[in-house]
Amino acid sequence: MTSPNSKRAIIGIILILLGTIFLLDNMGYDMYLPYYLFSWPAVFVVLGVINLLSGNGKSSLIFFGLAAVFYLHHYNVVRIGEIWPVILIIIGLTFIFRRRGQARNIAESSDDVIDEVAIFGGTEKKLVSENFQGGKITCLFGGSEIDMRGSKAQDGAVIEIFCMFGGVELILPEDWKVNMDATAIFGGFSDARKNISDTPSATVHIKGFTMFGGGEIKS
Repeated sequence: MTSPNSKRAIIGIILILLGTIFLLDNMGYDMYLPYYLFSWPAVFVVLGVINLLSGNGKSSLIFFGLAAVFYLHHYNVVRIGEIWPVILIIIGLTFIFRRRGQARNIAESSDDVIDEVAIFGGTEKKLVSENFQGGKITCLFGGSEIDMRGSKAQDGAVIEIFCMFGGVELILPEDWKVNMDATAIFGGFSDARKNISDTPSATVHIKGFTMFGGGEIKS
């Protein structure tokens, strides 16, 4: 199983490699690279891999499907103009016939440290920890919802958040005192809990940066 640290390293290496190659190509260096490896459809493949590593199976299938459509169009197997109407019809039928009230498959974890990554997709997790110590949440054109109501926090635990064009929703116990130190640009971060306890069991610090996005704490 891929650890959180190795997952972040893999995602970082993929993005740096792809960005470097596109930069050199834009600067006029002929890289002599095959189309199927380095092209805009390949970007969708990379996004699919990133979402797959982050546990977003549905989002990864969407990106892999988009990559397949563009590859087939490039090699004259199909024409995009013929496929898009069918894709729109399928998506529309999915929304219409999706069962209401269908139970969500939310991953449950007992880890004491969180490390969530949501890129062009969403993640949902229920955390049940006896000694929550903090962690990191990264959202880029995506969102994360983390339910920690079944957890006990270590006093002074720190959650670091980076959110750009996305959002974070934290469902926290009412007896946690939360200190927020987040920089928000065209966004915000708020504590919407209504019945916060006067005798907190622990103090949790939320630090980070949000731009064109934000977060909310709920109970």
